[in-house]
Amino acid sequence: MIFIVGCNLPIDNEKYIEPPRFVEKAFSDSKIELGIDAEYTLNHGIQLMWYPDGNNDIDYYSIFRGNGETITEILFENIGEVGHNDLLSFDTLFLDTTAYLHAKYHYYIKGFDIKGNSSNNSDTVSYTLHNSPLAISPVSTISDSFPIFQWINIVTDFEYTSEFVIRIEKIEAITFSQVWTCRFYNEWFGFENYTPISFQYFPATSSWDESNNYFHVNAPSNTITCFGLNTGMKEGTYRWKIKSISQINNESGIDEASGESPWQYFSISF
Repeated sequence: MIFIVGCNLPIDNEKYIEPPRFVEKAFSDSKIELGIDAEYTLNHGIQLMWYPDGNNDIDYYSIFRGNGETITEILFENIGEVGHNDLLSFDTLFLDTTAYLHAKYHYYIKGFDIKGNSSNNSDTVSYTLHNSPLAISPVSTISDSFPIFQWINIVTDFEYTSEFVIRIEKIEAITFSQVWTCRFYNEWFGFENYTPISFQYFPATSSWDESNNYFHVNAPSNTITCFGLNTGMKEGTYRWKIKSISQINNESGIDEASGESPWQYFSISF
């Protein structure tokens, strides 16, 4: 008689999981805002954006944050989790609303599958949150094709604003389309916290996929770039926001510290 003895070999549930990867940060005047950035959605914070898992291996992501000038010798802590939805094909987002102003934060993420296996750490991205500008107008119905945008630049603790970016989108049904983006130097020093700053819309001379070789005759002298609509604004419903940039990487030209207002809504009717 032959006895076959089976042994219960351990089952290796470990599986390699591709580390998440952050979306590369776009320039502040790009047509679509991408990558780590200041954001105001219900609350002011630092928004993270990473690519979705193409293999649907991820059950959830853990977000880790550390504070300091460099990422060496920084203690990272888990500040939140985001569940993975296989139906989503767009980038995954996380808004860190617990970030303090003027503190340089570094972030990485890890992906976990349903068995608890984890990926290696993602790449690390960094950003500093500054005060949100106070957008004042327009916030109602106007009858001007060349509206004047007004805001108050809020600064504290030796904060310095070097540039502003105004972004306008048109609202049609439930969609938002980019209309106009203008980036310009701050020349209103001494206006901080109290005196409204005014900046009038002017037609762009380039689309976002073109270089700004020249500006419209009505463009102020502190204009850096302007993209989008090349005529006066038409009737319709719009939203706009203002971004104050405090620090820019000299090599890449990418902003590293900023504050951003919430969207403000207005309509044009003649």
